[in-house]
Amino acid sequence: MSLRINHNLAALNANRNLNETNSALTKSMQRLSSGYRINQGADDPAGLVISEQFRAQIAGLNRAIANSEGSISMIQTAEGAITEINNLLVSMRELAIHAANEGFNDADQLAADQAEIDNAITTIDRIAKNTQFGRKPLLDGSKDNIATITSANSSGVTIKRSYLSDGQHSITATKTADPSAKLNTTSLGLSLANTDGDPYNLSEGIHSINVLQASNSAMKTSDAVAMSDAWGNGLEIAAAATVAVVSSSALAAATATNVGTYSIILNYQENGESPTGDQTLTVAVELGDNTSDVAAKVQAQINLNSALAGKVVCSGTDGSFLNFKTANQGAQYSIQSKASSTTATDAQFTVGVANDRGASANIIEMTVNTATNSAAARIVTMNASVYSNLADLVTRLDEALDTAFGKVQGDATISDVDAMVWNDNMIRMYTNDEGSAYSVQVTAGAAGTGNVLNVLNLTVDTLANTGTDALIAFDGYTNTVDMVKYGSTSDISLINASDGEAGQGRVELTVATAPNGINLGNLLLDVSAARFDVRLDGGPANSVIAGIESTIYNADRSESLRLLYDLTSQGGTETIYNVDQSLVFQIGANVGQTASIGLRNMSASSLGTGLAENMFRSLADIDVTTVQGAQDAQSVIDAAINEVSTTRGTLGSFQKNTLESNLRNLRIAAQNLTASESQIRDTDMAWEMSEFN
Repeated sequence: MSLRINHNLAALNANRNLNETNSALTKSMQRLSSGYRINQGADDPAGLVISEQFRAQIAGLNRAIANSEGSISMIQTAEGAITEINNLLVSMRELAIHAANEGFNDADQLAADQAEIDNAITTIDRIAKNTQFGRKPLLDGSKDNIATITSANSSGVTIKRSYLSDGQHSITATKTADPSAKLNTTSLGLSLANTDGDPYNLSEGIHSINVLQASNSAMKTSDAVAMSDAWGNGLEIAAAATVAVVSSSALAAATATNVGTYSIILNYQENGESPTGDQTLTVAVELGDNTSDVAAKVQAQINLNSALAGKVVCSGTDGSFLNFKTANQGAQYSIQSKASSTTATDAQFTVGVANDRGASANIIEMTVNTATNSAAARIVTMNASVYSNLADLVTRLDEALDTAFGKVQGDATISDVDAMVWNDNMIRMYTNDEGSAYSVQVTAGAAGTGNVLNVLNLTVDTLANTGTDALIAFDGYTNTVDMVKYGSTSDISLINASDGEAGQGRVELTVATAPNGINLGNLLLDVSAARFDVRLDGGPANSVIAGIESTIYNADRSESLRLLYDLTSQGGTETIYNVDQSLVFQIGANVGQTASIGLRNMSASSLGTGLAENMFRSLADIDVTTVQGAQDAQSVIDAAINEVSTTRGTLGSFQKNTLESNLRNLRIAAQNLTASESQIRDTDMAWEMSEFN
């Protein structure tokens, strides 16, 4: 073997191996004691880099898990408050329905309903203002994504919800179809004017047109008319009125043979009533009595007879007849005589069996207001004749009316004012035009009881008899139609709210000619609102219907806007400035892994807004003390319930599908990343023990 004096290679080799063994033992001891395979960069530089990245990711995931759990608590706090607002709205709806029962409620009940509603509104405002998570308010609108229209808004658009980024945006609406309407029937005398009725400010869908009262003519109706008296005499109309008369034979001055008691039998009838029956008048004729003397004695007996007093008059000129006349002129008075008797040897006079009926003057004065005759005063002159049946008399009256007032405007074959037999024994005079704008009025006639009005049982009118207006409810609001012309159609506008009321809608209708007029029943108006193509920030066209909330998107559908175009909108371009104050939640381990949600203002003035055809601007304004108010209040409350429920649904969806789903994913990711990091950095204890040994 060789020997070296200066270098002991064997010792050097032993020392080197000892150092390596010692280093290996030190590292193995370090790994076993720490549990980590990598305790310093030199142990595994690449593994250390990967491991530290995993550690940072795991720490971020654990923080994101805690963030999500806290965020869920915040969302649940907001939803709890909104749930109570929803409960209040349900109670308010119940009160509005109670108030709408107008036929049952009195003023005190309505006031009580309104007081409770006002209290609920105050509570909603308090909840919206005071709901906080820590010191952060949630429902006062300060955490909403708010888009403000900065242009003139000539297109009439309302932004309901914004999902836009901060900054300026634009929307452009191009009208593609005008509003139109259809009626389900024209059987009630109403049809659409101008083909489609030119609907204005009417929402998409079915609207109700309900005829509550049909139109009718102006008319004057008599009471029952007695055409014949008790003895078969027809109703006589003459140029001048007369009395009914029966007469005796001629009288001379009474001689001795004429002296005696005379019995005269008279019967009287008035106005179609039952006759008085035979009334016997007894007078004593004395020597020298002449016609006037006997007449005076008969009249004295008449005055003592309760059935005849004031109704029959006896008169006579000496040497002439005794005349028994009705006290009044006119065909409503009749008289009958029967054979007289006497105790005298030689009768001074005799009264035979006879009867007579008076005549009435043939003039009626009337004023008529129609499309043809504007407050025209005319004299209606009936044909002088004796009439035995009502139909003949009405035919002549109808001819006289035609002569006086002519034909209706637009139809030369129809009389402006007509007469007809009514209920078999009455007379009705009527205009063919319908509605309260038209009238018929009997003003006078011949003076006294001989006026033909008396026998026809017509009265003089202090006020004109007007026609009946059609009452048409359009979406519950009642319209009055006071002019329905015979022979020509006319156009009307139906409105669904009072004049000047915001949101008033309208449709144009054509009214059929009278006598069909406007009839009772219900019509359905099917309205198609205007259509628009709307673009957000120059993106693709989104189809939007006026009056219906719609969501539009930008080109890549990353941003959206929920909006409502007014029913009167003509389209146009508007500029929007958006401020996003939404709640932002860090729900991931890395930069940009966030989720956001806006919480709308839940105060009463922000709920139930923008309803078409409604008198209230928001929930804060509702008043149920009127019938229409109670109805409109229900619509506002329903809209508010829908908005609150939608917000609750949005929060629930955010909690379930964003936070809770992400939370599950974060926990799985944290577990898997921890396992991966453990594979790289942790010590394999079994292997390391074997190495150590």
